[in-house]
Amino acid sequence: MPQPHIVTLGGGTGHYTLLTGLRTLDARITAIVTMMDSGGSSGRLRDEYGLLPPGDFTRCLIALSSHPTAMKELLGHRFGRGSLEGHTVRNLIFAALEELTGDTAQTVARLHEIFAVDHQVLPVTLDRADLVVHLENDRVFRGEASLDGLGEALDAPVLSEYLDPPAQGYPPALDALREADLVVLGPGDLYTSVLPNLLVGGVREALAEGRAKLLYICNLMTKPNETPDYSVADFAGTVAIHLGDARLDAVLYNDTWPDSLDLDAYAAEGSVPVRLDPDKPLHPGHAVPAALLAPGRLIRHQPGALAQAIDALGRTRGWW
Repeated sequence: MPQPHIVTLGGGTGHYTLLTGLRTLDARITAIVTMMDSGGSSGRLRDEYGLLPPGDFTRCLIALSSHPTAMKELLGHRFGRGSLEGHTVRNLIFAALEELTGDTAQTVARLHEIFAVDHQVLPVTLDRADLVVHLENDRVFRGEASLDGLGEALDAPVLSEYLDPPAQGYPPALDALREADLVVLGPGDLYTSVLPNLLVGGVREALAEGRAKLLYICNLMTKPNETPDYSVADFAGTVAIHLGDARLDAVLYNDTWPDSLDLDAYAAEGSVPVRLDPDKPLHPGHAVPAALLAPGRLIRHQPGALAQAIDALGRTRGWW
């Protein structure tokens, strides 16, 4: 049986966690990464050098890198002081290659060699664009960082979300979406890591035209400034609306919450576990519960558990 082609679509630490698990499977992996980050090291390099934000992209390269752990630690090192404060080695390598090649497509290819990546990481677009979120009360947030860094809950529902200026999909990324056996969306911040990819021109069309099954991985916890009190169906429904003619085939979510977990610190910040609400059921057959929590005090997905659940789903449903 040929290797399944799994394409991931996302950004942030959730995307890194997913890829860390998927790389253990006997599968061909293509990671397609959001390029709308406007904060931190990525935002500074974007503003100072006119680059695409490299943070999420280079993080995914590390997740799929064949380098030893020590080399990955070096690439991921973040400077703590001086003029380089806040920058990571991986982001600076991206910036240096952009100056050397003068071409982002060449930079992408060279980075795969430098990071020793056997699989593929692609930007969703090569166009520079800002994420704009418009609330029903006419309040507008421009830039991913302005929404991601918002401390309080949104004071009105999201009316619309768009890219300004509009961005077109990177052709190799669109081809990967059309050719995939499975496309995995999430986990990650809904409005700043997952949905921005679906706003890029050609992405929804490629998903609708392709043969791939579509799987959404739901977040573990709500985020008070973006997804207050969201249920599994709220997350999945928001993604489904943004998919256009494409349709979700399954929604993977965590259904195991040990009594020993200390959620008080999260509750104090307005964050609660994302659960399946019986009053908001998913489409029959779409809900896929699994034990996905990593051990420890912080609520995180366990990479191996994610990969095993995805592989089991693919085999059980005959996706590969």
